Amino acid sequence: MYEEPVFEVGRSKLPPATRMVLWVTVAAFALQIIFDSLTRGGFTYLFALRRSGLIAGMIWQPVTYMLLHGNWLHILLNMLIVFMFGRELERLLGARRFLLLYIGSGVIGGLGWVMMSARGYCIGASGGVFGLIGMYAALFPNRPITLLLFFVLPITLRARVLALILAAISLVLMFGDGNVAHAAHLAGGLAGYWFGAQLLRQARAGANRSLRRSLADVVGGAMRSARMRPRLTVQYHVPEDETEDETVSMEEIDRLLDKILVQGVGSLTARERRVLEHASKELRDQ
Repeated sequence: MYEEPVFEVGRSKLPPATRMVLWVTVAAFALQIIFDSLTRGGFTYLFALRRSGLIAGMIWQPVTYMLLHGNWLHILLNMLIVFMFGRELERLLGARRFLLLYIGSGVIGGLGWVMMSARGYCIGASGGVFGLIGMYAALFPNRPITLLLFFVLPITLRARVLALILAAISLVLMFGDGNVAHAAHLAGGLAGYWFGAQLLRQARAGANRSLRRSLADVVGGAMRSARMRPRLTVQYHVPEDETEDETVSMEEIDRLLDKILVQGVGSLTARERRVLEHASKELRDQ
């Protein structure tokens, strides 16, 4: 699975929380392999999520189960999705909110599994991973995402369509037999989508200014909202065939941010992208 790039934000390094999730999860999996071999599975028994464990007072299990995995393919797929979706989401939300989303979705996913299934034990980061997909679908519903079906056949879907398909599959398979925690997938995905929908509602209403500024940073750089700098105007040089400077008000910039929040970054025209790029540069230089 990989995201089809729509807009280059000019950053290649992993943001800190995403990097921490990857390293901590891989390290925990290594410890799981080592100590399970020494304790005959005692490490997994202690830190995996079990209904009997919660009843016995092992309240850490709804968090620690996210760090354990069944095999290398299990952890590889989960961490690949964290890598693909986590980078943009963390830059939009910030490290604290990103971790709250990831861990919160994982905990809710685990508790959903306890309530709906709870046979044996549950391990894996899939609840948190589906939370990332759910939030991504809420914030960027029309963003194209390309999947490699069976690791061979490329299929491109919009983020919202992908989330709905995954939710439907989890819902159908949740009541069947098998060792996959579909209830955790569904509950985690719904939690992430709800969290994203709430943030989007606040941003559209103007109540969440930090999210609006972060969105501007993802698109073209840090800038302030029109309400904070109502009299500011920005001049930018239009390349190629246009030779005159064009003055753009902060109201226009704010309108473009509203357009992104409603329709996604892909809805911007080439001119609108240049406006945000040059405006953010001018604002940082002031």
